[in-house]
Amino acid sequence: MSALLFLEHGTSKLLGIPPSTMHWSFQISSLMGWSGILEFVGGILLAVGLFTRLTAFLLSGEMAVAYFMVHAHKGFFPVINGGELAVLYCFVFLYLAAAGGGPWSIDRLRHRG
Repeated sequence: MSALLFLEHGTSKLLGIPPSTMHWSFQISSLMGWSGILEFVGGILLAVGLFTRLTAFLLSGEMAVAYFMVHAHKGFFPVINGGELAVLYCFVFLYLAAAGGGPWSIDRLRHRG
């Protein structure tokens, strides 16, 4: 479910679906464009459980960078600086990087035989 919610951030940035209250205006080669690509592709890969550990590690790092670049300067506490979602995604993805995709993942099917 976390992967699908994360994917929604990517589709909102790249495709405008669902429409966001934040009006994204960026070049695809910008930091915002790269984050949209990571969120879109990474969300799909995590949702199906393909390359789970690597993908989750990269997305965890993305969320750590997002927190410190966008939220941390607004105050120490995430609930005050608006960064609690970035922190939550960061640690959920860090857990998935350590634990792997689980029994229903494509990764498990690939390594079964």
